[in-house]
Amino acid sequence: MFTVGSGFVPLLPIYAVRLGGDPTVAGYSLSIGFLALSVGSILGGWVANRFGRRKVMLIAAGTVMVPISYGMGQVDTIIALVGLTAALWFLVGLNVTLLGLLTGLFVEKSERGRVFGIIGLAPSSAGILGGIASGMIVDQWGYEALFTLGALVYILLPLSGLLLADKPHVPRKLREGGTTAAPSILFSRVFLLLFFASVLAHIANSQIVLGRSLIMDTLQFDATAITGTGAVGALLSLPLPVFMGWLSDKLGRRPLIMICYFGSLVGLAVLASASSLWHFWAAMALQNMISAGFAVGSALITDLAPRDQLATPLSMYNASQFIGYVIGFAGSGTIIQALGMSSSLMIGGGLCLAAIGLLLVVRQPIPTVQIEGG
Repeated sequence: MFTVGSGFVPLLPIYAVRLGGDPTVAGYSLSIGFLALSVGSILGGWVANRFGRRKVMLIAAGTVMVPISYGMGQVDTIIALVGLTAALWFLVGLNVTLLGLLTGLFVEKSERGRVFGIIGLAPSSAGILGGIASGMIVDQWGYEALFTLGALVYILLPLSGLLLADKPHVPRKLREGGTTAAPSILFSRVFLLLFFASVLAHIANSQIVLGRSLIMDTLQFDATAITGTGAVGALLSLPLPVFMGWLSDKLGRRPLIMICYFGSLVGLAVLASASSLWHFWAAMALQNMISAGFAVGSALITDLAPRDQLATPLSMYNASQFIGYVIGFAGSGTIIQALGMSSSLMIGGGLCLAAIGLLLVVRQPIPTVQIEGG
């Protein structure tokens, strides 16, 4: 999923402009796609709670993604492109939640940060392959070839899903008085602060994603160079999710999430003055730090919730990144059109600081330390 997504995302704004749109339309087209990701992510938690059968749903969704991706290369209007993008990313959001739930169900607390960090390698490692290949494909054969090859890659998703393990569905246990603990977790101070901090950080992070593509297109970089910055950035930040996850098991989750959000702030500052190719490499490497922060945050949410009540809070936290991108892409396209790129990037920096401020008042569970002999 992330290999195809890392190839599609930086080129979709440019594809929208080629179909007759402007920066505002390009921003809204990405915003609608990420709105679909949010809905799919939240619905994935609800469906898993109600029916179980996470593996079957993942395989079915992956199968449907194949013809949708192919159809994106056949469109000739922005409306058709946005509709298919929304359908595709809805299914991606569903699968991201299902995979996160499977991870949370099988991993023990003492290694959650490390294991979620390994899962967090997916965006960065896939970004290397997708970033390098997608631009070259478009420059050589056009957008139709890109979406066709994306469909071929998606065939691997249901096939790999056949190898996954699952656990039997167990209805959520009732507390005394006949209520579940899930609502109390969702409305707890810690969860709400984590959720809104993640939303703000991803709004800010979206400025780098959209701004990179539009700035480089204005500077007349070709598609290979534009997507290549994502690949180089992913390569530079590749070890971070595992390292940050492992470190969070030892030192606690919150400080490391804050460090990753600070990386987005520095990335916005670098992008604001970028003109050479290596500037964009640095900005994207800093932008990718948020994947490590999100992996650590997922481990923290798993610390908070009992396993039989994990689906709803984890799916809501998964959705926070997509909600942030929905708001960010919609707002930044409008701000860029009205006030210019510099103003958009400055607002993003302020949002990063706000996200870090929310985390300052989070009180996280104390990690359990394993002592030899008991």
